[in-house]
Amino acid sequence: MNKVRGFFGSKKTKGNGGSPDDKDKKTPDKHGLLKEPWRCLGRKGTWTEKYAKELLSEIQKHDFKKTDLSNIRILLLGPVSAGKSSFLNTVASIDTGRMSQITVAAGSSSSTTSALKKYRPAEKLKNFCILDTMGVEDSDQGGLNLKDVVYVVKGNIPPDYKFNPASPIDEGNKDFRSDPNNKEKIHCVVFVSDANVIGQNNISDATRAKIKALQDELKVIDIPRIVLLTKIDVLCKLVEADIENVYKSPKVEEAVRLAQELYYIPEQNIFPVKNYENEMEMDFKKDILPLLALRQMINVGTDFFRSSSAARDDDEEF
Repeated sequence: MNKVRGFFGSKKTKGNGGSPDDKDKKTPDKHGLLKEPWRCLGRKGTWTEKYAKELLSEIQKHDFKKTDLSNIRILLLGPVSAGKSSFLNTVASIDTGRMSQITVAAGSSSSTTSALKKYRPAEKLKNFCILDTMGVEDSDQGGLNLKDVVYVVKGNIPPDYKFNPASPIDEGNKDFRSDPNNKEKIHCVVFVSDANVIGQNNISDATRAKIKALQDELKVIDIPRIVLLTKIDVLCKLVEADIENVYKSPKVEEAVRLAQELYYIPEQNIFPVKNYENEMEMDFKKDILPLLALRQMINVGTDFFRSSSAARDDDEEF
């Protein structure tokens, strides 16, 4: 199996230095958990209902800082069965305060989503909308076409457009938006990946090639990118037993490291999440991880919109 390498060079290796205390912190205890978390919830973060409500409030009261934007547009990308639909259902459940299903999660090897679908929360959550696409598949004849992805990000493809992997949209198509405004463009791209697949370093060469090609295109646009690592409970049974173990799990930490190298995205933009899938009731602890991810999506999306608008204004003045 090939080793994961970053797009801009070979895999970085850590030095052999470090104090004995540092090494001790990285040694799992008798239960298999790290003595110190590899990430903290935040300066005031705790696994409490109060903190979940604080995160919700931050999203509700997000300040767009004197822009004319009212919703950050977030695009979900990922392979079939990675958890895109489950994440949408999780967001909808947090929004309504009860278990909700706005889309059917994939249970097969082919994508269940054929059109560009838009979801906008209408109750507790606000200030963003999420666009879902076909799954990214290894075959060039299946799943979302790279050209279509770029056109979605640039705002050229409207919601409900039906994708055809064998025939990507072009400028002559009746549905093609030739001059989209900034409110129709994507402000943050989110890659959804199965942590169990990433954590076992089990990525096919074809998938790596598609990821690299897509990253190359998105780097030109300079759009912010985030990774969601789903199914962390499958990756680590200690997390399945207690979600609070997520940041003390060596397996989850390793999955984040491998995702960072695969997508070449800063660790602060990689979020392990546990989607609602088989649960019958809401759990505020399980809300915290998706809310942390949503907060970052909105923040970086706002930054991108502001910088894009400033660049456009500068061009007009020039």
